[in-house]
Amino acid sequence: MRAFCMCIILLLNMILQSTLFQNFAILGVLPNTALLLVVSYAILRGDVEGALVGFFAGLLQDIFFARYIGFYAMCGALTGFVCGKPFKDFFRENYLMPVILVAAAMFANEFVFYVFHFLLFGQTDFWYYFHKLILPAMVYTLFLSIPIYRLVYGLNRRLEGFSKRRKNIF
Repeated sequence: MRAFCMCIILLLNMILQSTLFQNFAILGVLPNTALLLVVSYAILRGDVEGALVGFFAGLLQDIFFARYIGFYAMCGALTGFVCGKPFKDFFRENYLMPVILVAAAMFANEFVFYVFHFLLFGQTDFWYYFHKLILPAMVYTLFLSIPIYRLVYGLNRRLEGFSKRRKNIF
């Protein structure tokens, strides 16, 4: 049930990201809602499930937005694994941790994107890229981090309650 719900959420996110969310661009930048979902799920479910969700979220980003398949899938899997690994023993109700992790993951993902898409092709003006793309995207994504984390947290609680009730039946 949990896998089915996350597949539906990720697919719905990509459809909305490619259609409706395009109208909400600020300074030409969109929030990375897929990254928000990956980090939130990794915090709540751990490193392995976070890596799986990150891989499939990245694969959908590759299919919808990228020229080639695999780059976003690799970044998503690494993000989910790293965000879920050391934080499985922390309080899930803490809303500061998702904000910090989203900021770090957003910067890391955008920096890797810069290295592989701009720096290797001779565009070395990192500060321009940082001020025009990374920083506005990070602020916009951080603005949405708590509402999306609360949404994923609430869904996770319901699914955990459903699985506990189901185990008690049998």
